[in-house]
Amino acid sequence: MKVHDIMTRDAVSCQTDMDLASAARIMLKGRVGTLPVVDPHGCVTGMLTDRDIAMATGTRQLNAANIAVHEAMSCRVRGCLAYDDVAAALSLMEQARVRRLPVLDATGHLAGILSIDDILLRAVGEKDGIAPADFLSAMRVICAGPSVEPEVEEDKLW
Repeated sequence: MKVHDIMTRDAVSCQTDMDLASAARIMLKGRVGTLPVVDPHGCVTGMLTDRDIAMATGTRQLNAANIAVHEAMSCRVRGCLAYDDVAAALSLMEQARVRRLPVLDATGHLAGILSIDDILLRAVGEKDGIAPADFLSAMRVICAGPSVEPEVEEDKLW
């Protein structure tokens, strides 16, 4: 089974210079908790989560309209290609301990997003899909949290 068989094709995204309030509105309207961040050419440069927004606004004591996406996003992007095997994408999710991957087309542009929900609902237990035991094993690792806590600069908290 290939990623393009189960991914969400019309993934919503945001741009690096957008403010967090606008990104939050996109998340709310799209009913998503993560946005791929794209440059003007449509290439993925980061990922922004609702948690990133909460942490950025809470630790800086600023309104979300006054913080740019690039100040809160994760720059270390793990992604997959639309023609990758779903098992390989799940393995990447497990290694990176993430629940969503941006899906790139052959030119490196955003083609969609693959979530744990997509895998669970469309691939687990299906022919050429993911064995339930393999999915459960990956989820145990993903849910364990990061292996290293992120560094926090105390002077940026308040």
